[in-house]
Amino acid sequence: MDMEYTEEQRQLMAAARRFMESECPPSLVREMESSDLGFSPGMWQKMADLGWLGLPFPQAYGGYGLGCVDLVVLAKELGRALCPSPYLPAVVLAGGAIASAGSEEQRRAYLPRIISGELVVAFAFQEATTAYDPSGVALRATETPEGYYLNGAKMFVEFAGAADRFLVVARADGSDGVTMFLVDAKAPGIRLTPLRTMARDKQYEVTFDGVAVAKEDVVGPVGGAWPLLEPVVHRGVIALCAYMVGASERIQELATDFAKQRVQFGRPIGSFQAIQHYLAQMVTEIVGAETTTLYAAWTLDEGLPAREAVAKAKVLAGDTFKQASAVGAQIYGGIGFDESTDATLFLRRGKQYQLSMGHSGYWEEVLAAELLDR
Repeated sequence: MDMEYTEEQRQLMAAARRFMESECPPSLVREMESSDLGFSPGMWQKMADLGWLGLPFPQAYGGYGLGCVDLVVLAKELGRALCPSPYLPAVVLAGGAIASAGSEEQRRAYLPRIISGELVVAFAFQEATTAYDPSGVALRATETPEGYYLNGAKMFVEFAGAADRFLVVARADGSDGVTMFLVDAKAPGIRLTPLRTMARDKQYEVTFDGVAVAKEDVVGPVGGAWPLLEPVVHRGVIALCAYMVGASERIQELATDFAKQRVQFGRPIGSFQAIQHYLAQMVTEIVGAETTTLYAAWTLDEGLPAREAVAKAKVLAGDTFKQASAVGAQIYGGIGFDESTDATLFLRRGKQYQLSMGHSGYWEEVLAAELLDR
């Protein structure tokens, strides 16, 4: 694997950083925490105009057909700015599922609208368990002559309040596997309950009570969705890892700048060996997390077995961001825990993102199983 970014990837990185610095300052992140949608429609449209929403999709539907390493480059820059947007759930996961498993009619109906920013599709997968795989899916899909009725609940559905559609993963009666459905977000029988999170982002419990879905809205084979969905989930997890790497990198920079400016006992606190050790350790862990994330992305792009690499990246990136956000706030001292300080934006997300899309314990179990199967 070549660990050097290509010239095109470096250009994407530079352009994304300029855009995020201009369009997504910490003030916007705070503003979106208290907004109804949780993201800026204006910024979302600008991201679409830049082509970012089409980055992972085939050119036949208006995308760019780029790979997971390119996705990592962009997601890392989004993470540096703590960009509040439905990019991961709506584009990488829901859109990726449609691209991977949808019929030609579904792809042509949905992908161009996702790419243009017109359509937001929420990814409704996880339930009230720690599993981020089919073992955690209990929502039932009961077949009728016209289609299916969905009954059950999904947890931690990001941006459900802003969604036009849900991509729902359910268990059809009589089938051992899972099935995907495209569901109108305004369909009768759907109830949204906002969840309070440390990051103050927009996550919901979504309850389905006899929600009717037509047969043409089944995505992929009935009972056979997971082999097509698993690589999409892996790409989503790696995009989240890149986001956490970027956030870790940024809080390390902020803490370093503060250590150079904050004077105690007549000199900057950055001159104290203990502070230097903290900052150096953060850099070491961030580089390790980024390298592991890039390797997992490369593995996915090459079509190689990726569960082990994805599990390693998720555990390391999650632990790194949790630790970097906590240590960064500590270097700030007491004000590092004050709401007016940017460090708290990272601190409140450090633990939550470690838990997102399967916590470290879950992915450690995946990793252990992969190692034992060698």
